[in-house]
Amino acid sequence: METPVSAETTDRTLGRRVAVASLYAVLQRVVLRGLGIFSTLLLVRLLQPDDFGVVALAFAVYAVLDVLTATGFGMALVRMKDPQPAHYNTVFTLTILRGVVIALVVGVLAEWQARFMGEPRIGPVMWVVAASAFVQSFESVRVFDFERNLRFDRLLRYTLVSKVLALVISLPLAFWLQNYWALVLGIPLSRLVTIPYSYYLAPHRPRLTLEAWRELFGFSKWLMLGNLCTVADGQLMTFIVGRFQGMAAVGLYQVGFQIAALPITEIAAPIRPPIFAGFSRVWHDVEELRRQYMNGFELQWVLLVPLSIGLMLTSREVTLLFLGGEKWGSLATLMPLIALYSLFDNFGVFVQMIFIVTNRQRPMVIAYFVLILLRLVVVAYGAATHGIEGAAWALLGSAILNASVWQAMVGPLMNLKPSRVLRALWRGTLAALVMCAVVLLVPDDVGTGMLGAATWQVVFALLVKAGVGAPAYIGALLLFWALSGSPQQAAEAHLVRACQAALQRSLAGLMPRRRAL
Repeated sequence: METPVSAETTDRTLGRRVAVASLYAVLQRVVLRGLGIFSTLLLVRLLQPDDFGVVALAFAVYAVLDVLTATGFGMALVRMKDPQPAHYNTVFTLTILRGVVIALVVGVLAEWQARFMGEPRIGPVMWVVAASAFVQSFESVRVFDFERNLRFDRLLRYTLVSKVLALVISLPLAFWLQNYWALVLGIPLSRLVTIPYSYYLAPHRPRLTLEAWRELFGFSKWLMLGNLCTVADGQLMTFIVGRFQGMAAVGLYQVGFQIAALPITEIAAPIRPPIFAGFSRVWHDVEELRRQYMNGFELQWVLLVPLSIGLMLTSREVTLLFLGGEKWGSLATLMPLIALYSLFDNFGVFVQMIFIVTNRQRPMVIAYFVLILLRLVVVAYGAATHGIEGAAWALLGSAILNASVWQAMVGPLMNLKPSRVLRALWRGTLAALVMCAVVLLVPDDVGTGMLGAATWQVVFALLVKAGVGAPAYIGALLLFWALSGSPQQAAEAHLVRACQAALQRSLAGLMPRRRAL
C-alpha cells in the first residue's frame, strides 16, 4: 500500500526547489552583474557620457521592438503541464519570424532615428543591432525547459558563458577604439558562439511549423497587447530625457540606473522566473497561491528595502569612489531617486505575475495601460520643466502609485486583506527607518584629518556608514520580530533558519574528520 504524500510535504518540496532555483538565479545575476560592473567601471574611465547615450538610444529602438513583439510563449511553455514537440516547434518558428521582422524594422529606422535625435552616429550602430537581433532568434527553444524544471543551474552556465564572451570582446575593443563601438560589438560577436552552445545544453532538432499557434495565442494574446505598456515603461526615460536634455543626460541616467537599481536587477529580477514557475504549479489552489505570494512578497521586502535605502544613503560615497570625476558628480543626487523608484516599481511587477499565472491578463493590461499613460505624462512634464531630476521625481511618484494600485487589485483576486499585507511590511519598514536614523548621524566628512588621501577618506566614510547601518537594520528587524511573538512563517524566521543551517555547515566543514580505526 502506497503511503500518501501530504500536501504539506509537497508544498515544502516545492518551496525548497523554488528556493534552490532562486539561489541559482540570484547567483547568476550577481556573477553577471559583477562582470558588468567591472566592465562599466573601466569603460566610464575610457569613454564619455555621450558614448553611453549614443548606444542607449540606438539600442532603445531594438528594445522597443523586442518588447513590443514579445509573444509571451516562453511563459506559456513554463505554465503548461506537458508541452508537446508541436508547441516547441511553433515557438521556434514564430521566434525566427519575429527576429526577421525586428532586424528589418531596426535597419529601416536607423537613419530616421539618427536624424530625429540629431546624432548621425546612431545609424551605423543600429545596423549592427539589427544583425544581432536576427542571430539571437536562432537560440534553442528548449532553454525554456530550464525554467519549467527549475534547473537554473544550467541556465546559469549558459548565461555566464554569454556574458564572459561579451566582456572578453568588449574590453580589448575599449582600450583600442576608446569610443562607443566597444559597447556595441561585444554582444553580437559573442552570440556567434553562444547560439550553438544553447543547442549543446538544451538539445532540440527544430522544425518549422505553426501547428500549435492557436493554443499559444490563447494564453499570450493579452500579454502581447501589454507589451505596448512595457515599451513605454522601459524606454520612456531614454527617449524623453534624450529629447529634452540631450545625449549626456541619457548616459548619466543609464549609468546611475545600473548602480542604484542593483538590489532590484540583481536580487528581485532574477528570482521572478523561479517564483513564477512555483506559482505555475499551484495556481489552481487559491490558498496555497496566496501563501506562496505572501512569502515571496515579505521576503523581498525585508531584503530589498535596506539595500535600496542603503544605496540611497551612500550615493555620495559611491559616486566619488567608483565613478569619480566631475562629469558624473550629479549622480550623487540622482541615484537616491532611482533607487527608491526601482524598489517600489519592483513590487508592482511582482504582483503582475499573479494575473499572468491565473490567466487574468485582460484586467492587468487595462490597468497597466492607464498607469503607464499617467507615468508618461508626468515624466515628460518633469523632464521639460525640471530636467533629469524632475523626470526622476516623477518616476518615483508614479512607482509608489502603481505599487498601491496593483496591490489593491490583487487583494480581491486572492482574498487577501490589506491588514495581512501591512503585517508583512511593518517590521521591515520600521527597521529601515532605524537604519536611516543611525546612518544620517554619521557626518559626510567622517575621517577627515585622520587619513591623508581624499580617496581613503571616502572609503572610510562608506565603510562607517555600512558598518553602522547594517547592524542597526538587522538588530531592529530581529527585535521587532521578537516583540511580535517570533512568528515562524515570517520572513525573519526563514532567514534565521537559513543562517543557522549555513553556520552549522560551515562549522561541520571546519571539524577535523575522524580517522577510520
